[in-house]
Amino acid sequence: MMNPELRRNLWLELSLHRLIAMPGVLALVFGLIYALNRDAPAEPLASASAMLFVAICIVWGTLHAGDAVIAEVRGRTWDGQRMSAVDPWPMTLGKLAGATVFAWYGGILCMLVFLACSPEISAPQIAGMLVAGALLLQALALVGGIAAARKGVVRSGPGGWAVAVLFLVGGPSVAALSGNEEPVLWWGREWARADFMFCTLAVFAAWAVFGAHRLMCQELQVRTLPWAWIAFLLFLAGFVSGFAIRASDAWSQVRNVHFAGALVVSLAAVYPLLLAEVSAPMALRRVLFRLRTGERRRALEEAPLWPLTLALAALFTLLTMLVAGGRRAEGELFAAVQLAPLPLLLLAVRDAAIFMWFSFAAQPRRVEASAVLYMVVLYGLVPAILRAMDARALADLVLPPFWDRPGYAVAVAGVHALLAVAAAVWRWKRNYAIRAE
Repeated sequence: MMNPELRRNLWLELSLHRLIAMPGVLALVFGLIYALNRDAPAEPLASASAMLFVAICIVWGTLHAGDAVIAEVRGRTWDGQRMSAVDPWPMTLGKLAGATVFAWYGGILCMLVFLACSPEISAPQIAGMLVAGALLLQALALVGGIAAARKGVVRSGPGGWAVAVLFLVGGPSVAALSGNEEPVLWWGREWARADFMFCTLAVFAAWAVFGAHRLMCQELQVRTLPWAWIAFLLFLAGFVSGFAIRASDAWSQVRNVHFAGALVVSLAAVYPLLLAEVSAPMALRRVLFRLRTGERRRALEEAPLWPLTLALAALFTLLTMLVAGGRRAEGELFAAVQLAPLPLLLLAVRDAAIFMWFSFAAQPRRVEASAVLYMVVLYGLVPAILRAMDARALADLVLPPFWDRPGYAVAVAGVHALLAVAAAVWRWKRNYAIRAE
C-alpha cells in the first residue's frame, strides 16, 4: 500500500498542467541556449542545466520542504494529521518527498541534460554532489520547519528560508572546495576531494533525514530515547576531529584530539538546541514529575536534549582534562581547548541558565531573542567597548581569557555560572515550584 501522505502530496503537486508545463518551459530555455551557442552548445547547456537544478531543486525545493509542516499548521490541518494512523517514517518521507516532488521533477530533467551535455569526466560525481546536497538542504529545512511548528512559529517557513540563505552564502565555498584537485587529509589518509565531498554530503543527508524522523516522532507523540542524538554528536566529533589527525600520530594523540573535538562539538550543539527546543516551564515540570514518581525512562523520553548535551560536554571536559597534553602545537585550536576546557563548560552552563531565566518568567515572551541579545552583549559588545577603553581587567571579568589564563578564567566563569544558575533557580521557585507541588 502506498504511503498515504506521499500519495496526498502527489495529487496536490503533480497536476496535468504542471506535468506538461515544467518540461515545456525547460525545453524553451534549453532551446534558447542552443540557438545562441550553435557552434559549441554542450558546455553552455551543461552550465545552464546545473544552475537550473540549483534554482529549482535546491532553492525552490528547500523552501517547499521548510514549509511542508508550517503550511499544515497555518491551514489548521496539522492536528488532524497528527491524530491519524500514519507512522513517523511514512509521515516524514511523505512530507519530505511529497512537498518537493515537483521540484525534483524539474531537477531530474535538468540533471539528465547536464549528464548528457557535460564534457567533464567528473560529471557523474558533480551530479551526485548536487543531488546529495539538495537532499541534505531539504531535510534540514524540514527539520527547521518541524522545530518552528513545535515552537509556535507559523507565519512563514523559517527553516526553508534559513537553509536557502545558508546555501546561497556557503554554496560558492563548497563549490570551490570540490573543484580543488588536492586530496583531503582526513584521519591520517588522503582522499580524493570529489569522492570525499560526495560521501560527506550523502552521509549528512542521511543524518538529516533521520533527524527529521526523530522530530516527527516527537510531534506524533511516539516515545523515543535520545540515543540517536548522542550517536550523531559522536559521529560529528569523529568527523571534525579527523581533519586534525595525522598519519604519524600515536594512539594517545588521536584519543586526545578526538576528546577535544567531542568537547567542542557538544558545547556548540547546546546553543541551537536551546533556541530550537521547547523548554517551557511546563515541560520541565513534567520531567520533574516523572523523576519524582520513579519513571526515569519516561523522564528521559520527555526531557529536552540540551541538558543531555551539556552533560555530555561535561563528560568530555573531564576526559580532556585527564588526558590533556597529547599535542601542543602553538596556535592550534584543539591544543588550546585542551588547555582550558573547564571555563568553556562553565560559560555554557551560564548561557543555558540565562536562557532558562527568561523562560521561567511568569509570562515568558521572546525568550530566544532576549537570550541571544544577552549573548551578543556578553561575548561581543561589552568586552569590545572595555578593551577599546583600555580597561582590559574589566573586560576579562566579562569575557574571561580562557585561552591565555585558564586558571583565572575558571574562577571568573565559575562565578558567572553560579550567579546565573542561582538566578534561574530563584525565578523557578518563585513562579513555578509551589504550583509544581
